[in-house]
Amino acid sequence: MITINMDIAKQIWRNKIRLNRKTIFEKLDILYLRAIENNNTVEQHNIAILKQKLRDAPSDPRIDNAINPSELLIINPLLEINI
Repeated sequence: MITINMDIAKQIWRNKIRLNRKTIFEKLDILYLRAIENNNTVEQHNIAILKQKLRDAPSDPRIDNAINPSELLIINPLLEINI
């Protein structure tokens, strides 16, 4: 019988989220610079909110609450961030 260490699985999942959010951060950085160039403070504020959501994604409490790998795999906070 195979047993999965959920603590390690959760850490691996958090690292995957961190890796996957990198390209999103890069895109948002470009959009943020354009908003600065256009003096669009509303867009700057909206982008700042999105970037904070990306920073918070690895600490999503649903990851801690997952009790098996199947539950863990369906948790992807990056898909819930509308960019």
